[in-house]
Amino acid sequence: MPGALLLAFEKGYNTIPGVIAQDVTTWGEMKQIFRELKKPEVQEVYKTIIIDTVDVACDLCQKYICSQLGIDQMGEGGWGVNSWPRYKKEFEDVFRGLTMMGYAVVFISHSKSGVDKDQNGREFGYIKPTTQSSALQIIENMADIYAYARSYVDSSGEEKRVLTLRSPAGSGVSCGSRFKYIAAEVPLNYEALTMAITEAIDKEAKEHNNAFVTNDRETAPIVKDYDFDAYMKKFEEYVGTLMSKDQDYYAPRITQIVEKYLGKGRKMSGVTRDQAELVYLVVTEIEEDLVNKK
Repeated sequence: MPGALLLAFEKGYNTIPGVIAQDVTTWGEMKQIFRELKKPEVQEVYKTIIIDTVDVACDLCQKYICSQLGIDQMGEGGWGVNSWPRYKKEFEDVFRGLTMMGYAVVFISHSKSGVDKDQNGREFGYIKPTTQSSALQIIENMADIYAYARSYVDSSGEEKRVLTLRSPAGSGVSCGSRFKYIAAEVPLNYEALTMAITEAIDKEAKEHNNAFVTNDRETAPIVKDYDFDAYMKKFEEYVGTLMSKDQDYYAPRITQIVEKYLGKGRKMSGVTRDQAELVYLVVTEIEEDLVNKK
């Protein structure tokens, strides 16, 4: 794929010639890379971001959330901690953010197969990603193409590598596409995939007399980075002013707002620059609910 950057959450690129890869060992590193990918000079170089594998990315994101909330595992502390909603938002913000910048994002997962039963008790085989369901739901909603890559040996003994784009009836293969007329299967290469997409678009365009076809590409505006230092300074000013007025009244209210965004028992003294958006939310609520109301 053009301008591809492989974010290697697990090492598997040593035998791929010419690959440009960046190892990712923590979610904090992923967030740093995310910030770098916002820069115009970086966007000039890279057009495609490949996540390999999304399974490991999920694990690192969950570890990050647990560390942020001071818990050992997801779900600990119940709904009062809200670890699963926080994880979903964190995961979605980063990867949906990449698509909003205009990058093509490719998620790679391992596959698993097995046998299940339908609502009538009939058994059927399936092949689907090993990705956790919580993350898979986000990715499925984002994806234009959801495909299964596989190899097989044909009748002549030659190995074939293909990409299944539409699941044949009864096959149980998890795949699909937003393109109504896309081929069911293509050779596993970029040229074949782009040709299949082009042909599918042309067929649908013909069906609608080209009424809904455009070459223009739209991307959502990028929100500017929050000024961590400025908001920390404003927080300290607000707290100083409010506490000098009535410490007994304001202290518990400020604590409540801080814990709402940072987590139970967390304090502003422990925030990092990666949490600038959280600092902004804390300061904004203090400003709206305490500074301007009393």
